[in-house]
Amino acid sequence: MKHAVHCGSLESERYWREEDLAALPSVPDAKALAIVQAMDEMLFVFCGSGDILLTRQGMDKAQYDYLQSLNYSFRTNRNPLTLGAEVPGTAQNALNVFELLGRLNPGQEPDSLIPEGAWLEPFAVLPGTHEAIKRYKLRPVLPDEQTVRLVNTKTYSAAMRDRLLLPNIALVVHSVEELLQSGQALLEKGDFLIKDEYGVSGKGNQLVDSERILRRMAGYLESSRNGDKRIRFVLEPLLDRETDFSCQFHIDPEGRISILSVQQLVNHGFAFGESHSPEPSLLDRLDREGYWETMHSIGRELYADGYYGDVCVDSMLLRDGSLAPLVEINARKSMSLIKHNVDRQLKQEGMHTCLLQVPLATMGEVHYADLLGRLEREGILFSQGAGEGVIPLASGTLQPPDVSRSTGSGSSKGKLYAALAYRDEDSRNRITRKLDESLLRTGYTILR
Repeated sequence: MKHAVHCGSLESERYWREEDLAALPSVPDAKALAIVQAMDEMLFVFCGSGDILLTRQGMDKAQYDYLQSLNYSFRTNRNPLTLGAEVPGTAQNALNVFELLGRLNPGQEPDSLIPEGAWLEPFAVLPGTHEAIKRYKLRPVLPDEQTVRLVNTKTYSAAMRDRLLLPNIALVVHSVEELLQSGQALLEKGDFLIKDEYGVSGKGNQLVDSERILRRMAGYLESSRNGDKRIRFVLEPLLDRETDFSCQFHIDPEGRISILSVQQLVNHGFAFGESHSPEPSLLDRLDREGYWETMHSIGRELYADGYYGDVCVDSMLLRDGSLAPLVEINARKSMSLIKHNVDRQLKQEGMHTCLLQVPLATMGEVHYADLLGRLEREGILFSQGAGEGVIPLASGTLQPPDVSRSTGSGSSKGKLYAALAYRDEDSRNRITRKLDESLLRTGYTILR
């Protein structure tokens, strides 16, 4: 039996983006990037027995041992994937994990971990993925990179609504003049969003609530930063959402579509906040309104365009009572698929789960093993025997390395990504309170 190799860069949209595409204003954040890059540890949830997980920074041994105690029996690299001191950290940071793998010197840790002929299970197909397949002689059952780039654009999602005869509120603009003309028409009816082709997780969506903001965006796109670049944005009226949710499904290489799960989301602004199992009333509503057939139709169209693999479709219930089944297509794995796989591992009747993030800061070095030990002493670290509690999903996101700093001094920002398993709201509140106390006593400051 051939094992699978799991790896990826969760900020996939960053690597799909064409260099000649104009961008909305944003503030570079090296610390936020370091956190996202460490999120690849969470791909352990997809590992079967004997599979290999490659992570950019290497997993803390305490986290690896803890996951093994939960019957996750994968192998992983203990050392960072690095090109060596002669290549600056900022240059290495610009590479996704597949580009990094392709440039490693022979004889480094992945060479001994990756068995020839193994299946590659990436978070998403990125530049360098197919080169990594060739170098490590993996099984190439992945769509081509250009197809993946195309089906992950906002214009593709907007065009899909027309193909499926769904209500389509999107306008695609290709010039600053079109942006101003269409934007002013939209403002007469209310606020609207400018969506970047590869915007994701709170970045790349600009809310426009006044003509002043609209003209500021137009001026930015005409500035020297964007002057010679292509304009391509999607404009959409701001939806009055009541509930965010997403559907996860898989398209196999023969085109068969399998619906995997629906997860309800609590977003912070436009960014991921928490993921929960859906309420029965939501599933009943989706049954009545033909939602599943819409998802199958999206899958069939994606396959016809050359894509197969994992898909996450963002959807909404709106306050006017209507359903928006297709907000965005994400042709890759997702945070909600990670949540679904945690559920599959737990398989406990009567147990509820959610996936959450806790933003943190610390002024000094904090040892991850200390946090695990404290959670265990407080009786809230999930174990096979306890049946409920906190499952930390990544060690490196709490205090990721910051290549922009030359010393280890100063504050450090991180995030705890964790799954909570709980029997009822009282137990959830108790676990959450004790989790916060444990983080504070270990040396973290909670930033929410």
